[in-house]
Amino acid sequence: MQGTSRSELAVALDRCARRCEEAASAHVERRRGEARDEVVSSLLLAAAAMDTAGRVVDDHDPARAIALLITVTLAGDAIDAVERRGLDEPLLRCVTELRQVAALCERELDD
Repeated sequence: MQGTSRSELAVALDRCARRCEEAASAHVERRRGEARDEVVSSLLLAAAAMDTAGRVVDDHDPARAIALLITVTLAGDAIDAVERRGLDEPLLRCVTELRQVAALCERELDD
């Protein structure tokens, strides 16, 4: 947003989306290019949802609540997928951040 500072939630969404993309990329490298992996898909879907939510969270856009709800849902799906596969260091950091962002989104939805 030009001329306006971004909210804590918008910054957290952007940071977590980048972490998810990095973790997905690292996971593909470790799995030798197995891009059809559920972990990779779920992390990239969560990142896309966070990017969308980040664009509308500071506006009074009617899609704001829906974008946050989708983000919470897809973050939960990503956490579940990662936990089913086992946690390595990058995925563990990603899950921690996903949990934090989901909690921020839920808090925002409750207000």
